[in-house]
Amino acid sequence: MAGSPIHTYALRFESRDDFLVEYTDRLRHGLVLLPVADRFPPGSPVRLRVHLPDDIVLYLTGVAVTAPRAGLGDNGQWIRLAPLSPTDEARMRACVAALLGAEDEVVSTASPSHDDAAEGLSVLLVDDMVSQRLELGESLRNRGARVRVADNGLVALSSALKRMPEVILTDVEMPHMDGWSLLRAVRQRPAFVHVAVVFLTRLADDATRLRGYRMGVDDYLPKSMPPDEILARAQGALARRRQLPAGHGSQGLRGELEHVRLGSVLSFLESERRSGSLHVHRGSESATLVVHQGALASVESLGRQNHPHDRVFEMLGWIHGEFEFVAHETGGGEGTPLSYLLLEHARRSDEADIVVADAPRDQPSGEANAAR
Repeated sequence: MAGSPIHTYALRFESRDDFLVEYTDRLRHGLVLLPVADRFPPGSPVRLRVHLPDDIVLYLTGVAVTAPRAGLGDNGQWIRLAPLSPTDEARMRACVAALLGAEDEVVSTASPSHDDAAEGLSVLLVDDMVSQRLELGESLRNRGARVRVADNGLVALSSALKRMPEVILTDVEMPHMDGWSLLRAVRQRPAFVHVAVVFLTRLADDATRLRGYRMGVDDYLPKSMPPDEILARAQGALARRRQLPAGHGSQGLRGELEHVRLGSVLSFLESERRSGSLHVHRGSESATLVVHQGALASVESLGRQNHPHDRVFEMLGWIHGEFEFVAHETGGGEGTPLSYLLLEHARRSDEADIVVADAPRDQPSGEANAAR
C-alpha cells in the first residue's frame, strides 16, 4: 500500500514455552498475532523485531490482514509475514529444535486440570492418521472421555501447554515431531509430572520398549486394542502416575514385565553400572534386588527360595508383573555379575528343555500291544 506508514514492533516471549506455542500455532504458518488495541488497514506494511529465546533477533516484514476466521481477531492485529530467508528459517527451526531437545529443566506455565471425575478423563490423542483420530477419538468420547486431537507431537505439545491433559495417547512415528520427541518434551517439564503418556504402537523389541520406559512412558498399547481396554489402561496409567512425588523426574525406570522381560532390565543395569533397588511385583509376590554398580548385592524377600540366586532365576521366568528401579547409593563390596545370573538361568532352562525332550513317551497299554 503506497504511502502507508510502516508499523514497527518488537515481539518478545515471556517464556520458552510461550514461544513454542506461538511458533506451532502461527509462526510456522507465516502468521503473527500482535497484541495491540489499534487495527491497521489490510495491506499496511509492518516490520517486526522478533527476539527468539536463544537470544537471536530476527528482523521480519509483513502486511496487516484480517483474521483467518471470524472471532480470531478480537485479541489483536493479524500479520501475514513475508517469506523468511533461508537463513532466518534455519535460525528459527534451530531454536525450536534446541528447546525441544534441551537437557536443562524447563518450567512450564501450564496449570494442571482439576476437573471433576464426572466430567470424564481428559485425553490428548496424537496421530498423523486422520482415520485414527476420528475413529478412536469418537469411541473414547462415547465412553465419557474428553478428547482433543493433534496430528503430530509439535501440535500436541502446544495444545498441552495451553491446557494440560490428564493422559496423552500418542503414536510414535509421525512427521514434524514424533512420539519420542513429544515424550522427552513432556518429561522435561516438571509441571507435567502427573500427566500419563501412553504409546499407541506395534513396538515389539525389548530394547525399544526399555528406551521408552527410561524416558518416562507409562504404557504401551496396540492400536488394535478395543476402546474400552484402551480407556481402562489409560486410567490405570494415570493412577500410577499420580502416585509419584511432585519432584519425580525421569531418572527412574519403571514398566510392565509383559513389555520388557526382567532379563533385559538386568542387562541394562549391568551395562550402565547402575546402583540402587529394583522392585519387582507380581500379584501378591514381590522382591527387591539391590544392585551395586551393575552387580547383584542382595535380594530382599526370597519367597519359597533359600538362596538369592534361586530367587532371581525364579523371577526371570515371570512374564507378568511390574518393575521399578530407584537409583540410590549402595554399600561397597563385590556382587554377583548380572550377566552370570542371566547365562546360568539360560543354561538351566536349556537343560530343562533337554530333559523334557528326552523324557520317554507314554507306552501303549497292554491291551493295545496285544491287539497289534
